[in-house]
Amino acid sequence: MFKVSIIDYIGKYEGGIFVKVGILYEDEFYDSLFFYTGDKMILTVSDSLLSKLGIQIENHPEYMDLLNLILSKVEPFQNIYDQLDPI
Repeated sequence: MFKVSIIDYIGKYEGGIFVKVGILYEDEFYDSLFFYTGDKMILTVSDSLLSKLGIQIENHPEYMDLLNLILSKVEPFQNIYDQLDPI
């Protein structure tokens, strides 16, 4: 089971938002980057988490639950995009 924390809104880039996200998995903390737009998203996780999982994050059975958990914690795209600085 994954737990997530929003650490920082890094900024906006090419129509999307970069967010630094902390992932807690099996009592260990891992840094990750989440990029989202109004209709797309991608998650990049640390190599140490990938090593622990033994598979690519996209292939983990809880991947969609993880994305939905992150989406439930970030600000809606349209509410925050204009407030962020470009990176």
